Amino acid sequence: MIAILSGSARKNSNTMRVAKAIKHNILETSPDENVHIVDFNGYDIPSINNGSMNPNDLSPWQSQLFNAMKEARMIFVLTPEYNWFPSAEIIQMIHTFGDTPYASAWQDKVFVTCGVSNGRGGRMPAVQLGYAINKIISVFNFDSVVSAKMFESQFTHKAIDEHGHSIGNEEYDKGMKAFVSYNLKLNSKLNK
Repeated sequence: MIAILSGSARKNSNTMRVAKAIKHNILETSPDENVHIVDFNGYDIPSINNGSMNPNDLSPWQSQLFNAMKEARMIFVLTPEYNWFPSAEIIQMIHTFGDTPYASAWQDKVFVTCGVSNGRGGRMPAVQLGYAINKIISVFNFDSVVSAKMFESQFTHKAIDEHGHSIGNEEYDKGMKAFVSYNLKLNSKLNK
């Protein structure tokens, strides 16, 4: 299974558009692949200041997220860019799930990062996600990797519609296809 985490809590976000576009691109190449999108519009992870989550008593949304990560061999982590940073929700998820009870969400995975912008942007949050995920992998000695091939989804609303279909921006489409193709190849090499 491949999981796609759409790390924006906004309903019908540009990040969700990119998640759907990635799913379409995966299924064009591998039509039998099981691809699961987790929409952070349902996000309900408490702030770290409000105590920790009980891994034995997760909410339905938290369970969906944890199970998707646990069952996936490849995880695309998408975030909108907010002032050159990833969303608070995706960072809080990494802090909360980056703990021993959630180890199966991080072990034996290929992680892929993507930053989403409605203008020029996306690079810094994708890079920062890579740093944070690599730190989790390193601290816990997980047999996982973060792909070097990131994607910066720029002018997203002008490149893909709300269903994740191309609006006709050839340069964007070419970049998206190269991003997905590269990471599918990497995943097949590392997860035989």
